[in-house]
Order: sequence, then structure tokens, then C-alpha cells
Amino acid sequence: MSNIESKRGEGITSVLRSDSVIGVGKEYLELGVDAVLDSEVLKDVPLVNTVVGIFNVAGTFRDHILAAKLIRFLNQLSDVKQHDRVEMVERLNEDGKFSGRVGSALIEILDRMESEKKPELAARCFAAYAKKEISFEELRRILLALERVPSFDIEQLAAFSKATPVDLAQMDEAMLLAYVNAGLGVNNGGFDGGLIVPTKLCQLFIKIGLAS
Repeated sequence: MSNIESKRGEGITSVLRSDSVIGVGKEYLELGVDAVLDSEVLKDVPLVNTVVGIFNVAGTFRDHILAAKLIRFLNQLSDVKQHDRVEMVERLNEDGKFSGRVGSALIEILDRMESEKKPELAARCFAAYAKKEISFEELRRILLALERVPSFDIEQLAAFSKATPVDLAQMDEAMLLAYVNAGLGVNNGGFDGGLIVPTKLCQLFIKIGLAS
């Protein structure tokens, strides 16, 4: 890991522990990240100012995109109390995958998210972990599923989770195979090739509010 990436990771970890994680406001995010990052008013908001400082958005295009993702992630996480976020970071640091590098691991996770929506959904995963609604292993599985499932297929997950066998047989095959690839669906091994049905991970995905 480069010195720059290490410092960025430390910066993000500090933000997660701090009281500067205050919501930017949905109306500003809807203007687009350029408007958020260039706004002199919003730069006075600690969350935005800190992210701009961490990534120095005058830098590379990738830095600009990561800054945007991080703002969306932290904005969604602002509903979690500071005490719970501090405890969350401590618990994550004790586990192998994050092992003292929570901020750097978060950068890697967000970097792999292909849409603007996914960082906000990732924040809901971490919020559920912070509130002890899911275990560390469940957090890892859900994040992997979120990374793999196409963002445009997420909105159909709720219907998939409640579908009858007749409904399942009529659903788009490519979408169902995408759910299988993400670990959200599995072939039930029935006659005539079986049906792709929701997994327990899919039900958990729905339960913590990643699709409705």
C-alpha cells in the first residue's frame, strides 16, 4: 500500500470516528457531485471539507469519483450515532479482513461499486453492523453480493424474494442468473431444470433495507 493510500485510509477512519459525519442533504446530492464538491457553501460542511481534503479532488479522475462515493457513503451513515460508529470501527479492526485498516478497506470497497446508488447501500450495510443487526460474516457476504449484483437489478429483488413459482418461471433469465452470481439466488434442483429461488442472504439483503 502506498503512503498516499495509507494516509487516506487513516483520514477516513478518523472521519468515521468523529462528530463531523453530518448529513449534507439529499437535495444537494441530487445536484450532482460536481455541484457538491465545487460549492463554497458546502465546503464549510465538515463532512465535505474533510473528504475534499483527503482526496484533493483537483487530482485524478479516480480521486474525484472516490470522493463522490465517500460523500454519499458518509451522508447515508450520518444517521448512526458517533458512539456506535466508534465502536463499529473498533470491532472491524479486530477482524481479519479489515485488521487495523478500516479506512483503506472502505476505499477498496467503494472503488469497486459501479453506480452512485451503491455507496449509499453499502453505508446501510455498515449501519446494520454498527447497530449489531448483522454479524461481521454477514456484513462481508452482503457487501460482496452488493458488489456483484447489477445496480439496475436491485430494484427487482423485493419482488424476487416474494415471488411464487409461477412468477419465478416468468422472470428475466439474465436477471435471475445475476442474482445467482451475487449469491442472492440458487437453483432449487427441482424437476425440469428447477427454479432459481431466493437465498437466505437475499432475505437478509431485503431485511436491512437494501431493496424495497
